[in-house]
Amino acid sequence: MACRFLALLAVLVLAGCDLGGGHPERRAATLSGATTTAPATTLAPPQPSRTELVVQAIRSCEVKRIFFLHGGETWITFRRGRTVHTRHGATPIERAAWEHADDCNMVIGME
Repeated sequence: MACRFLALLAVLVLAGCDLGGGHPERRAATLSGATTTAPATTLAPPQPSRTELVVQAIRSCEVKRIFFLHGGETWITFRRGRTVHTRHGATPIERAAWEHADDCNMVIGME
């Protein structure tokens, strides 16, 4: 009788039965053997584009002056003295600059 019990227990273990004491992921196994729980993945938040960063800087009054040149070039000088150059996204930058120029005491130049 003991041999039959051990044989039955061995068959159940080999079949993947945990007899109620295993991990929840193992108990949630489907008939095909795949578990229904997936490991949680952490996605990095999307990084703002260069244009979005400049618009945020304009809105927070970190920009001292902006020069818009022909061909879509823009030169931006920050209050800390750093100057950056960009060729794309002048429309949202220009819109934000004109909206916040008076409040931030910002100089806007156009060629």
